[in-house]
Amino acid sequence: MKKLVSAIVLACACLVPTFTSTAVYAAEQAQYADIQDPRELFEKVTQSAFKRFKASWSEVKQNPELLKQIIREELLPYIDHEYAAFKVLGKYVRDVKADDRKAFVDAFSDYIVTIYAQLFTQYRETQDIVVQPTMTGEEDKIAVVRSKIVEPGRPDIDVTFKLIYRNNQWRAFDMEAEGISVLSTKRKEIGAAMPRLGITGIIKDLKDKAEQKLTFKSDSSDPQS
Repeated sequence: MKKLVSAIVLACACLVPTFTSTAVYAAEQAQYADIQDPRELFEKVTQSAFKRFKASWSEVKQNPELLKQIIREELLPYIDHEYAAFKVLGKYVRDVKADDRKAFVDAFSDYIVTIYAQLFTQYRETQDIVVQPTMTGEEDKIAVVRSKIVEPGRPDIDVTFKLIYRNNQWRAFDMEAEGISVLSTKRKEIGAAMPRLGITGIIKDLKDKAEQKLTFKSDSSDPQS
């Protein structure tokens, strides 16, 4: 559990298989586009992603970079990376020129793919995800969907997705593992770096981190720790 929490902080700071079945996964995703219940949507999306992990894991272990493709295809369509990018910029969003804002959003999207992919290098084939019941009113525009990554012999890992309803669609803008937020962590980092690097330097930093190669680390943790 501590490894995943530490990985979020580390990933934010430093950071195909043949896929003959890609068309099958794409067909499944097409059914999700009109789902208006955020809990139902994310249950289907995460279950589809974990199904893809399990089916592709032997190839992924040979080439970890394939995780980026899985994340891009399975999760990115359901992430509001523009909203997340603006939240990360915070007070600086008003001071950034339109062209730089677009460049930032694009770089942040690629960065998010790498961050999520790096987190999932810790995935194990014995893991599953369970999405918990969610209470959302008809007028709510923000939803919190809680889930657990479960594995026999190990403590459950709490994973929370925050979603926003924009453009007639629910999409995620943040993920928390054991209370640590990807968005909040990155917002603090960028807020501290902006006076020193400026938006151009921040964009370059995001691009550099997005291009970092994924690696697997040996899992030497105690199953009960």
